[in-house]
Amino acid sequence: MQSISEATLTQRTPAAHAAVLARFKKMRTGGAFLPGSEQGTIVVPGFDGGAEWGGAGFDPDTGLIYINATESAHIIKMIKQAPRTGTDTGRSLYLRECGACHRPNLAGSPPEFPSLVDISKRRSEADITKLLHQGYGRMPSFARLGDNVLDAIRDFVYKGENRTVQGKVNTAFDMKYRFDGYTRFLDPQGYPAIQPPWGSLNAINLNTGEFAWKVPLGEYPELAAKGVPTTGTDNYGGPVITAGGLLFIAASSYDHKFRAFDKSTGKMLWETSLPAAGNATPATYEIDGRQYVVVAAGGGKSFADHDAPSASIYVAYALPK
Repeated sequence: MQSISEATLTQRTPAAHAAVLARFKKMRTGGAFLPGSEQGTIVVPGFDGGAEWGGAGFDPDTGLIYINATESAHIIKMIKQAPRTGTDTGRSLYLRECGACHRPNLAGSPPEFPSLVDISKRRSEADITKLLHQGYGRMPSFARLGDNVLDAIRDFVYKGENRTVQGKVNTAFDMKYRFDGYTRFLDPQGYPAIQPPWGSLNAINLNTGEFAWKVPLGEYPELAAKGVPTTGTDNYGGPVITAGGLLFIAASSYDHKFRAFDKSTGKMLWETSLPAAGNATPATYEIDGRQYVVVAAGGGKSFADHDAPSASIYVAYALPK
């Protein structure tokens, strides 16, 4: 999806459509590369992109490239910052340095950016100090700010204290606006605010540029239980293609399924449930003439409104002897 309009908004229920439409009319929309705005700018593809880091798969026999994609819109909202008065507090520095990812209310944007609400019940004060100084995962080190600033931010996050920072505040410059955070455009029940498919598996002919086939990838179990057709979901992790005519892919974040498709037609031939979502690209290998396919089932990419289990396991399959 390269653009969004009233015609592409969700029709999941009349109430969901009405709520999404009301929000849509208040925000800035249009073509690609629109800047953020105070009212909020809708951006598609969203911050997670369309095709993901799992990558594509190519089959020289069919001349097809296979790409799974996420269909999701996000919102870029800019918040005007109050001019600095020369007095900085733990909260003002938190908003300036941390608020974009962990949100002004500390709620974060799970799973990518964890909530800091009640962090003292999950981490020690020393842990927070270390994280601020050294960083962790995608979070960078903030040691450049100096101990006095980091101590004030830590005390605000950990203890709720909003004390004045003593000494020099080592900030390079002050921005007029700050980013409100990585916000997905969702309906009131937490489903994407656009029409399905919300995730797809695509086969493209590299000789012509035409789609050979396209099918939804993934489902929300609670919607499937109500008879809602396969909607597709966010999916992370690519496909692997075999000379025997199959395409194996897991990737879907909410149903933790592993599937095999006919690589020529897109027809699903097999599926099974994993302990958690297989947000990874499968691998295939052979031992003593028997072929296996394996995928890492780790999960952890589902959003709070549609929580799914996490695990730490590799699961391998083979045909019976």
